[in-house]
Amino acid sequence: MARQVAHEIKNPLTPIQLAAEHLARVHADRGQPLGGTFDQCIRTILGQVRLLRQIASEFANFAGEPAWHPEWLNPADLIEAAVAPYRLGLSGTVVIEVDANGRLPRVRVDRTLFVRALTNLIENAIQAMPQGGALRVSLRVEAGHVVFRVSDTGVGMAAPDVSRAFEPYFSTKTGGSGLGLANAKRSIEREGGTITLTSAPGQGTTVTVSVPLAVAPLDGPATATTPSQ
Repeated sequence: MARQVAHEIKNPLTPIQLAAEHLARVHADRGQPLGGTFDQCIRTILGQVRLLRQIASEFANFAGEPAWHPEWLNPADLIEAAVAPYRLGLSGTVVIEVDANGRLPRVRVDRTLFVRALTNLIENAIQAMPQGGALRVSLRVEAGHVVFRVSDTGVGMAAPDVSRAFEPYFSTKTGGSGLGLANAKRSIEREGGTITLTSAPGQGTTVTVSVPLAVAPLDGPATATTPSQ
């Protein structure tokens, strides 16, 4: 039933999005007679459509039990797959740094589920920096685990919120579904890993994902540190 509700919510979003995009094109073709206010309203509509689509997707994902297809993967490639879509769009607002140096063991995970979990963490970090900041994603081998860390310089969270961060439907964001971190936690734990969060108001947030090492050959040099802004 939850998946069906999510599907029904998504259905009207596509015509709303297409209509708004068509209005934007017509307005531009006619020399923007209604000025910047019109464009701002269109951007708001499209932004909220994307938000509703994301909320519906997270609701459907949490309600379902996704298939698991593990394979041996380079952890640096997983980070790049999650970070790459944000590089251009965040240029000038959020500095992105990926620190994944050295020879790293491959991990045996489901690529789709793991990248989706990392994307949720990155999305949360970006939303915590509305005025801009720095996003750092690092990769290390520690105590028999491959450890991913996603850190931001955002608004941070108070201790009571930190303790509830992975609860389904709990969110400190207006309009958030409260399922992003819950979905990430479920996906990571399905891979046999753990996920923890540390934060403080005004000091940013760091989420640590730890995946146990398994027997697998080393990959070549991972992606070097690549800041972008």
